[in-house]
Amino acid sequence: MTEHEIEIAKMARLVYRELTDQRPQWEQRSPAMAADFEQLNNFLQAFDEVSAREGTKGGKEDAEARDRAEHAAEAAAGRIVRGLRVLQLSVRNPALATAAGYTPSSLNPLHGEELLRALNEIAGAAASAAPLLANEGVTAEHRQTLDDAIAVYTPLADLNNSNAKKGEGLSSTARQVVKGLRTVLQRLDARIDNLRDEVPGLAQRYDDARGTVQDSGSPRPATREGGDGSDGGIGRAAAGNAYGPESQPGS
Repeated sequence: MTEHEIEIAKMARLVYRELTDQRPQWEQRSPAMAADFEQLNNFLQAFDEVSAREGTKGGKEDAEARDRAEHAAEAAAGRIVRGLRVLQLSVRNPALATAAGYTPSSLNPLHGEELLRALNEIAGAAASAAPLLANEGVTAEHRQTLDDAIAVYTPLADLNNSNAKKGEGLSSTARQVVKGLRTVLQRLDARIDNLRDEVPGLAQRYDDARGTVQDSGSPRPATREGGDGSDGGIGRAAAGNAYGPESQPGS
């Protein structure tokens, strides 16, 4: 389980708190949203279960090292791909099409040899188009960062000892749970956006909670510890277990 996955779960908990406090506001306007709300809770509980089991398994360090290397390589590749896409806007080059077609969502599910093939495809395209990429702000340093990330990831891509397999199995489960969290959050994004004009206070609270994890590295807004009953919410005291599946403060 990576730090980024843990941060996503923390952000999802904040969303759950706000939606619990503000439930009277959204439920009367979007009753169907209750199913996504409950599913968010279910995924958070699953994340906690995987986290607890992962701490007891051998090979955790190897699996974490592999995950860190994957995320570093995907981030480095992302910078290259953005430049390749810009090049395709002016003159479409079939030789760059495959590499330019990758997105974070298409790279994220890939692991092991599949991810290595994609990373090497992107690195090869970057090397062949280096002068053109330089004009779009993709420097030799960016390309070297990807090459270095590939070098780090390559020996970790095929971890196959028994301890690593145990750790990897749980790590894979954690990735699937986080993928589920992302999916339900995207559905909630659409539902909240639909209510934005009717309940702007709810939308702002939701946006603040969602904004606590940003892949771009921009500063995080201050987070609330749950609603106080303003903007039509019922407040933390009346909301009951607004902290969802996580432990209550002080427990």
